[in-house]
Amino acid sequence: MRKPGVSPLAARSVARFALVAALLWACSPAPSNRPDADVVVAEVDGAPVLLKDVKNEILSMRGYTPSLEARGPSRGEVSEAVRRAIERTVVLREGKRRGVSLPVGSLDEEVMRLRADFPPGGLEKALLQTGMEPDAWREQLRRSLLYRRSADAIAAAGSTVTPQEVEAAFRKERNPTAVPERIRVRQYLFDSAERAAVAREKMQAAKLVGGDAGDRSVEGVDLGFFRRDELPPEIPAGVFDLPEGGVSEPVPGEGVTSLFRVTRREVAGVQTLGSEEARIRGSILAPRREEAFRRWLAQATAGARVKVHAELLQKLMEEKR
Repeated sequence: MRKPGVSPLAARSVARFALVAALLWACSPAPSNRPDADVVVAEVDGAPVLLKDVKNEILSMRGYTPSLEARGPSRGEVSEAVRRAIERTVVLREGKRRGVSLPVGSLDEEVMRLRADFPPGGLEKALLQTGMEPDAWREQLRRSLLYRRSADAIAAAGSTVTPQEVEAAFRKERNPTAVPERIRVRQYLFDSAERAAVAREKMQAAKLVGGDAGDRSVEGVDLGFFRRDELPPEIPAGVFDLPEGGVSEPVPGEGVTSLFRVTRREVAGVQTLGSEEARIRGSILAPRREEAFRRWLAQATAGARVKVHAELLQKLMEEKR
């Protein structure tokens, strides 16, 4: 699901606190020289929003370049960062209440996935240029993943689709033409070929004894359905010929090694309610979940007790411009 957006009402509810901070910076005294992790710039029902959180939000908004030391943030950037940090706090708090957590290995997988977008050592170099420590970036990534899962849980709880709605949509769009064979693929990422080979053996052994064909140490990413002519170049063509549950040989990439597993195979035939149910249900649910999340966020932020320590945000305005 696409990450839920933010409603205008929710944005206004939080933005007014950030605006107050922006208006007071010019006449605010400088804060004491404390580490960013110790400076509480806002509170949401008593939960702290730290100066380091606001800085990380600004870096994220900029795409992690340039660094705050190279160019200090504008008032608009800080106001938006405060708003985002407050909303993140509200959502993460609700996620914790609902028992949301990250699957084992999911953070490492995301790190490897992002590292694959850079040449060797490129990610670390990019972080160095922004003035962001790798550990701080990793923690920011962990919180982002947790936020996404929390938002998904909130959205899912507030939206449903009935079988009758799915059937009505199917009858409305039904196209009785032949449907080509398709496979659903899941990708697993590893930091070495050795780890990938061990995981592949576990997956194959689990399948042979009738267990879960997945390696519980990694979550993997559902890549969706593909026809043979739709396979992207990073997926070997031979994957299409694997049986359901089959796992590819380790596939080397830029700094990572992948395994591809066929989680489902749909034979060629004519569209039926059974073959199209999951797709139709998902297409109906997506906008409903986004609206449910926006509605919840608007109510949650409007009802939260938010206090912004505007004088402490002056520190950001004193960064090198």
